[in-house]
Amino acid sequence: MNIFYNLSMRALPGLLRVHGVFNTKSRQAAVGRNHWRRTLRQRLAALPQGSRIVWFHAASLGEFEQGRPVLEALRRRMPEVRILLTFFSPSGYNVRKDYPGADIVTYLPFDTPSAARDFVRMVHPAAAVFIKYEFWGNFLQRIHREHIPLYLISARFDARQAFFKPYGRFMRRLLPLFTLIFTQDGESVSLLRSIGIKRCRAAGDTRFDRVADILKRDNTLPFLETFKDGKKLVVAGSAWEKDEELMEALIAARAGDPGVKYLIAPHDIHPERIRRLCAALPDAVLYSKREGSDLASARVLVLDTVGILTKVYSYADLTLIGGGFTRSGIHNVLEPAVFGRPVLCGPNYADYIEAIGLKGCGGLTVVGDAEEFIEAAGRFLDDPKAFAHSAMASRDFVRNNAGATQKIVEALVEELTDKK
Repeated sequence: MNIFYNLSMRALPGLLRVHGVFNTKSRQAAVGRNHWRRTLRQRLAALPQGSRIVWFHAASLGEFEQGRPVLEALRRRMPEVRILLTFFSPSGYNVRKDYPGADIVTYLPFDTPSAARDFVRMVHPAAAVFIKYEFWGNFLQRIHREHIPLYLISARFDARQAFFKPYGRFMRRLLPLFTLIFTQDGESVSLLRSIGIKRCRAAGDTRFDRVADILKRDNTLPFLETFKDGKKLVVAGSAWEKDEELMEALIAARAGDPGVKYLIAPHDIHPERIRRLCAALPDAVLYSKREGSDLASARVLVLDTVGILTKVYSYADLTLIGGGFTRSGIHNVLEPAVFGRPVLCGPNYADYIEAIGLKGCGGLTVVGDAEEFIEAAGRFLDDPKAFAHSAMASRDFVRNNAGATQKIVEALVEELTDKK
């Protein structure tokens, strides 16, 4: 590996400890890897003797959710296989450290040659599956050197990345180490083949399978049935401040329409943010104070909790997805789309391939300001034909793009079966 890369990896723990004095995540990232060899050895010893391990690695929570359908489908197909799940970031590890779908959940050690060697030899997985954008050079080289099948799933490439630049030789050398790369789209395959990478295949986006599974579960929320009371419901999901302002404008513009209700689920449920929102909407009912409130007669509900938003989407007639007015971009447009309803968002969506596709088929409408939002929302609320067209487009978009998980799992099962 590049000497400067290895030096930076060796320096990283110390730098994180220093930064951790001021930053909780940095401190957790450093402390969480303390004594990892001893901890991993103990966890491995607790598995049944002779266990075959499949190792899944995700950078953080978002990547885990992208790979989760594959992990869970593989577990159903091959229940005898043990699952090791690693994270790089504390935000993923802290949320999923008790995830029941894996036998072991731990941090990925920092990517030094010795850590990669010891980790891979201790685990010696039957296969390793890296999710989306993880390219830790020493680990990839060690896995390849130990003749362990190595897969990259849900990958997406574009010409701006270092792989395709004159200065990207270091990164390009990592790609042939993969046994097979599963991409989200055909364009990524074309880019990879343009630099000589042949072991790649367009499988699609596993997130479509993940959201399709939402339809199979019980999405009932009794409190929301009471609140909706047979009316139309506009939901703002993962709303940032600008998204909330759009909802406030719509609520004011349709003040005389008793047939529509509104639910705002803020991205940030910090008490100060909730107070600001309630000050702008003094008649709103808070979810946390719904007991004793007359939900059926309320017009606006503020969801000051987490964990139930996807179920909320099942009741929406129209959904505004938050983040489209921020630099970080929009949140998940597929979760509301799977229920077959029109979806709207702000203008920052271009980095999200699923949003581009949903907009292209008519399921997603992009708005630039409150005036455009009021006009678009009014069109879907008042024009049954416009509503039906967009709703059907959303439903069909998710349905027609599902299936990536099965393609990937079939390849993994074939590999694992052949190596028994």
